[in-house]
Amino acid sequence: MSGVAAFGALLDRSVARIGELAADGRDFDRQGIAEIADIWDNNLFPLFAVALTRPRWIAEWRARAALRWMADLGPSRRAWMIEQAAIAGHRLEPLLGPPVERPAHFRDYRGEVRATVVPLTESVAEDYDLDRATVRTVRVERHKQGLAAYLALASPRRFEAPGYEADAIVELFLQDVRTAEFDSDDAAGVSIGQEIRIGENGRFRAGKASVGFDDMAWHLSRAGRAADAAVPRGRDQRRERRPVQWRLAGGAAGDAALVLRQAMLEIRSVRYSRLVGEVPVRELCEALAGAGAKVLAGGSFRELAEGWVAASPVLADRVADLVPDGHWARTAISERTPRPDQELPNQAQLTLASYTAAHDHYGLARDATAIVNLAVPDGGGPWAIRALEFERPGRVTFTTAAFTEPHPVEHAPGRELTLGANAFRVTG
Repeated sequence: MSGVAAFGALLDRSVARIGELAADGRDFDRQGIAEIADIWDNNLFPLFAVALTRPRWIAEWRARAALRWMADLGPSRRAWMIEQAAIAGHRLEPLLGPPVERPAHFRDYRGEVRATVVPLTESVAEDYDLDRATVRTVRVERHKQGLAAYLALASPRRFEAPGYEADAIVELFLQDVRTAEFDSDDAAGVSIGQEIRIGENGRFRAGKASVGFDDMAWHLSRAGRAADAAVPRGRDQRRERRPVQWRLAGGAAGDAALVLRQAMLEIRSVRYSRLVGEVPVRELCEALAGAGAKVLAGGSFRELAEGWVAASPVLADRVADLVPDGHWARTAISERTPRPDQELPNQAQLTLASYTAAHDHYGLARDATAIVNLAVPDGGGPWAIRALEFERPGRVTFTTAAFTEPHPVEHAPGRELTLGANAFRVTG
């Protein structure tokens, strides 16, 4: 088993998988794309270091060390790596060692016990008064062949927490969402049972639900006090992960590493939902196809870098901003003109709806915002993806149907967007 070959194959599978998740706007998986691209923030330079290392046995040792560090982020990352390597014909499990267990609780920099994200149960209501909670943020989007949702609930505590903000934020993470119905005018009062009920008519039903707490006072809760007795004393006890970063030679190899890493950072920027549609994900995936194998094969790193830059005007501009005057990449700056705003077609399918209510955050007033991602027809081929942002929206409503099929569109830019009769509506 070759760790070197598996390392390169994982990069190629990453590019291919991102391309699959972005192939058609109706199935655009923003979270999935960002998660895969994020893997290569700290792992591309080690890949180039492996490619340049001689003799081969040292390169193999370095590749295995890098793969183990990559997999050490958590069980889901490790499982993804094993799955994708297998698709590429590599058996990765024997190279990674045993999985690392992640504790449900840890101590932060203050030495206070904190909770990680854990399965959701009705016991949350024992520490937080969800009957008086309000929805701070709601986001529903396409993810993993289905829907995922995130709910941030501003909730009063049922325990004393002097010196802390009045409300805590209880975060719900929902996977395999079957029902998603929400009205921002009816977003107070939450109950958790077989489904999550919000207000009089809002409801979410999902195959899997987890909860986390953005609450610095959690250690004072009933659950926090119980965890405090079980977690050893001492400051932040989560094991520190130090990146595998061997010194990378400059010159052409350094240029190629810089270009490839910047391409992945560009793709990763879809994690900001307002940028979806501006990132040329398909274009970048086509340019980067086979990059892992090409890097490990050696050859002319300058030609590799030039080819990647030439394939994407957006990437060319970004790289030019990172290099000094006189660098060859400066000549690749494109003379692109901004793309004019385009009217929406007469039908679209919702792929993401995000709403954050007006609120105070550490004494600062924040306006309400809404962001919408839409899949829209693009000629006769795959559907494109567009993002719209609404400042200080008056009302946001949606049902599950908005995410599962196309609907007629009514759009007044910056003021109102409606899909179908009752599937989705945002008013500015």
